[in-house]
Amino acid sequence: MFNIGEFKEVANKVPNYKSLPDEGKYRTAIGRDYYFIFLKLREIVKDVENDRENGIILYLNRGMAHTVLPIYFELLSNSIRSRKLKEDLNNISDSLRALRKLRNKCDYNLYSTITSYEVREAEDELNTIEDIISNITYKNQRDKIEIIGLKDILNHFKENLPSSDDVLNKIYSR
Repeated sequence: MFNIGEFKEVANKVPNYKSLPDEGKYRTAIGRDYYFIFLKLREIVKDVENDRENGIILYLNRGMAHTVLPIYFELLSNSIRSRKLKEDLNNISDSLRALRKLRNKCDYNLYSTITSYEVREAEDELNTIEDIISNITYKNQRDKIEIIGLKDILNHFKENLPSSDDVLNKIYSR
């Protein structure tokens, strides 16, 4: 299996190559940052969704996954009462959308100039998501539960996860 961490490594190294044209390496770095974190999130969600009958697994290996993943986290946050957990899930959704928007600007808008500023912006969004993946925490004082890490939290809330119908309704209601 391909090590998606290689995308992050490329994104970190490419901007430092003096012999490469600036804008080309900045656009490449942003694209690799996006695909690194997108694939990391997708694989976490696929592991959790794998055995759900009404889950989003069918959409995760298609181009539609780029739209589905942020909506999935947004909808999940809407069903959670914990303020901090809700905020972290929304931050994943928002940062993934912002990073995708940057990636799309790099790939499809040839008249827009991409600088090292956008590379730093992409890195900030990526770092936000990575930090949340590792440190997201759910605490329930009453039941004396503490869960740390995105995958474990998704597994804990498996009954609350958005269904494929929920996600598709949100996509097509926009």
